[in-house]
Amino acid sequence: MPHAEASDGTKLYYRAAGDGPPLLLCNASFATHAHWSAQEEPLARRFRVVTWDYRGHGRSDAPPDAAQYSLTQVVEDLQAVHRAAAGDTPAYVGGLSVGGLIALSYALAEPQRVRALLLFNTGPGFKNPEALAQWQSMLERTASRMEEVGLPRFLEGRRAQAELLGLHPEAELGQAARAGILTSSVAGLTRFARHVAGPVPNLVDRLAEIQVPSLVLAGEHDMAFQRASQVLAAKLPRARRVVLAGAGHVLNLDQPETFVREVERFVDTAADL
Repeated sequence: MPHAEASDGTKLYYRAAGDGPPLLLCNASFATHAHWSAQEEPLARRFRVVTWDYRGHGRSDAPPDAAQYSLTQVVEDLQAVHRAAAGDTPAYVGGLSVGGLIALSYALAEPQRVRALLLFNTGPGFKNPEALAQWQSMLERTASRMEEVGLPRFLEGRRAQAELLGLHPEAELGQAARAGILTSSVAGLTRFARHVAGPVPNLVDRLAEIQVPSLVLAGEHDMAFQRASQVLAAKLPRARRVVLAGAGHVLNLDQPETFVREVERFVDTAADL
């Protein structure tokens, strides 16, 4: 299995398919590379599609020290995966939910390595400290529940299914995503939730620094990220916002074919933004 080595020695699993320009896809918290299974084959016809597992997730190592989990470290991890899978070729970088914040952070830290951004049901962090506190409290409750009942039972919950397995969790894609999550350790997932996904930075006032074309894709039924997607579209200098009909939070599982079409349409027209 291909692995990239992080700066602290953590082994990071990744998959790469296709020979075109790199397209790096970053997951939501608790998700794995398996969440992109419906996109790999169609997008690999024109991209080198790179999917990967965060530290603590899936087939990547889960370091035992909480100090090894931070957004800065995960952005460095993405750079290691990028280099291992595609060398120094600038990439299209996409991310769902927290993965979108990681993609934004990567564009700010390594602008010369990012060709365009694809931001799916995500946001730029919180300007309001109370909103950040609520977000962290929600992730703490999620982590505690996962520790209490274990992953299989956690994934039976209605909210967990909507946010991780899509609107049709019993369907083939939802079950593939579930199987990927079950390869993770609870300890790794909860350390990531508490130390990476929880204390997210406020990037709102830095969005104007990002000069690459950006696709902001929001699911019609994901009310939690509608406002955040509007902020991204308004403040990124070269952004296009699209609402994906019939999709919730995990829009690539809910509407896989439409998702691919929107990505391809964006890439074909990005120069016009």
